[in-house]
This record gives sequence, C-alpha cells and structure tokens, in this order.
Amino acid sequence: MKSPQEIQDTVAAAGASTSVVTAIAAKATEFQPIISAMSGLIAIITGLFAILYYIKKLNRIDGKDSDQPK
Repeated sequence: MKSPQEIQDTVAAAGASTSVVTAIAAKATEFQPIISAMSGLIAIITGLFAILYYIKKLNRIDGKDSDQPK
C-alpha cells in the first residue's frame, strides 16, 4: 500500500503535467495565426516553383529551350 507521501507526490506530478500541457496549448493558440500565414506563404512559393518547373519542361519538349545548342 502506498504511503500518504507517495500519493501526494503522484497527485503533484499529475497536476504539474496537466499545468504544462495547458500552458503549451494556450501558447499554441496564440501562435496559430502566425503559423497559418507561414504555411500559406510556403504553399504559394511551392506553387510558383512548380509552375516554373513545368514551363521549363514544356519548353524543352517543344524545343524552345535556349540552353540547348541549335
């Protein structure tokens, strides 16, 4: 059987972990708009690189690539 001190230590540890998790969740909601904006910018930049990639591939297929010797 656990002693009263062990029970109090267990309850204290559970309370501390609950407090830490709650603090992290509160901060996460504060940073959510910033994270969403950064994700949006990354998606836009990725889309632009994809467009450039496919334009270069289409130009190479059509023979319009300026890097190839004529």
